[in-house]
Amino acid sequence: MWAGLIVRAVLLFSLALLPTSEGGNPFSPGPYTTGSYTLTPKVDGIPLHTTVYHPQAQGTFPPIVFIGGMYGYMFAEAYSTFMADLASHGYIILGIDRINPPPLAKTGQVTTDDDRPWSNLEVGSVELYLNTTNWLRTHPSNTSAVFDWSRTVLMCHSAGCDDTLVMVNVSRSLAQASVHLDPMSVNSLILHPVVSRVKTLAYMSQLSEEKPECCIPGTDYRKIYDLMTCVKVRMQVKDFGHCDILNQPYWEACHVAKVCRTTNDTRLPSYRDFTTGVIDAFLQWTLDGNQDMERYVVNQTYMPLPLVDLAYDISC
Repeated sequence: MWAGLIVRAVLLFSLALLPTSEGGNPFSPGPYTTGSYTLTPKVDGIPLHTTVYHPQAQGTFPPIVFIGGMYGYMFAEAYSTFMADLASHGYIILGIDRINPPPLAKTGQVTTDDDRPWSNLEVGSVELYLNTTNWLRTHPSNTSAVFDWSRTVLMCHSAGCDDTLVMVNVSRSLAQASVHLDPMSVNSLILHPVVSRVKTLAYMSQLSEEKPECCIPGTDYRKIYDLMTCVKVRMQVKDFGHCDILNQPYWEACHVAKVCRTTNDTRLPSYRDFTTGVIDAFLQWTLDGNQDMERYVVNQTYMPLPLVDLAYDISC
């Protein structure tokens, strides 16, 4: 009897340590419930305000370092639904804010000198992101979900990809994969091809490049794809827009102001499911070696939403 209980305990412990949702359809909801916590410069000593979205499970999971749009000035909070959805597939998402979210707006309390949202603008963005990532590497997780830094991913949205691309370029060993969502990078115009083994997914929504353009052709996902070596994949999703990845209040502001073209808000959940599914499949395939996931990234037949562009290079 004791032998059977021991074997069962070992099996359950092994299942708890699975890094991602192995097999199955990546476009379905992830198997993990999720939680989040916040790290601040004032309380924790971290260089930049960071929100951590994580599986509520014991085990090791790939960390995804995320920089939001507007060169990181779009707060991670604006992407919280998307990041929680992605974390449910077995990832720890580190949403780094370029400036501290104003406490006055979040808590109704008076802002102090240590809380000033603009207090670290004199330091270069890339340096701050690298310092924040290094800080996270040397400090343990606040939950039973543990960082597996041997499978680090860099992820960005919009102009946040400008700094992510530089991070890949200046530190070739920082990450094993990068995910560029609706990227726009002025730095891509001056950078040479990045000789790196960083696996790259360059992902674009079709309406991002239609007027009013929120991504400028020539600095977009095609340019990112051309700069990287392999494995690399690029795709453009039909009939969705630049703000469709954002939470409802931020999407509504973008939609009403017509800053960028958007889809109907009833389609936003299906778009988030698709985006998180493609990312999960790409990372399971390239980081974990799950070859069954390749078809969900390079074969339109297995995708629930239509594409207008798909290209890949896996002949490394």
